[in-house]
Amino acid sequence: MAEFSAPFDGSPIATELQWSRNARQWGSDGVHTNDPASTALKVAGSGTTTVSVQPGMAFVNGFYYHLDAVKNLNVPANAGGTARVDLVVLRADQAANAVNAFYKTGGATPPPLTQAEDGVWEIPLAQCTVAAASTTVTAANVADRRYLTGRSVLPSIAGARPPSLKNQLLVEDGSLYVGDGATWRWIASQGVSDSTYTPVWTAGDSTINWGSGSQNIGRYQVSNKRVDLTIHLVPSGNPPAYDSPIEVSLPPGLPATSAVRSLFKWNYTSDNGEGSAIGVAMVFPTESLSKIARLRYSMTQGTSSTVVPNSFSMFTNQPFNIRTNDVLTIDGSYWLA
Repeated sequence: MAEFSAPFDGSPIATELQWSRNARQWGSDGVHTNDPASTALKVAGSGTTTVSVQPGMAFVNGFYYHLDAVKNLNVPANAGGTARVDLVVLRADQAANAVNAFYKTGGATPPPLTQAEDGVWEIPLAQCTVAAASTTVTAANVADRRYLTGRSVLPSIAGARPPSLKNQLLVEDGSLYVGDGATWRWIASQGVSDSTYTPVWTAGDSTINWGSGSQNIGRYQVSNKRVDLTIHLVPSGNPPAYDSPIEVSLPPGLPATSAVRSLFKWNYTSDNGEGSAIGVAMVFPTESLSKIARLRYSMTQGTSSTVVPNSFSMFTNQPFNIRTNDVLTIDGSYWLA
């Protein structure tokens, strides 16, 4: 077994292959730009016997390439009876000690890229189609095939962001942004992945016991300031009738904002012949930010459209006697405090 490390005094990077293997960890193959609209090393056809490569910089198998002026490449004549599909490539050649742009002819399909780690390594810039019995490539017959490579994600200090770079990613205080060239656009923020907790059900000062074998699951995830929540209850017993409405806890450590009254939908289905119902659940900021304080359902006291509807809170025994194998589900989202 041999171990190698470098660069140290007495242990330098002595070969191009060692350099290539080292430098490849700094960046991937490609043209240095974050913007697909950039003309860096872009290939154009003009209906002549050459195609042009625009100035730009690139990384090829760990080697740096810089073209500081337009380079024209000759298009070999297509003497065949069908169209020929060619490539323009950047070729790093360790024997030639150089990276250069080359025009590479193909056939009915593009030629394969040569990619030998310790020899010739090619990456594509463009695909060119040459018509039968032709020596020219038109602009319409050039397809952009550039690999692009740019900076890694930029860290940022709040209030000191660098100018926006198109398609550049930036992280600040746990939030991810992408640049559009004019400003930084928010994408996502650190949160909580798919998680569960055991909801605590109460009625006033009393804790509701739904039975030792009940299904009582709270499932949630957090993205930025938004919490997605589902609470699923299937009792295995019949709690007593309480004179206070049913309440249930939100995920621990994730209180709702006091700025708005968060709303959820609930659905109840009886397994004991009492039917089903749907309604709205809500957080009362003036009462508590850590629980859903009411499960409300709407009713009227008549059949006329002029009768004012009213909403009522759900109790353990009103309007249903909630007990074994009934199903109560609460689902929705809320903003964090």
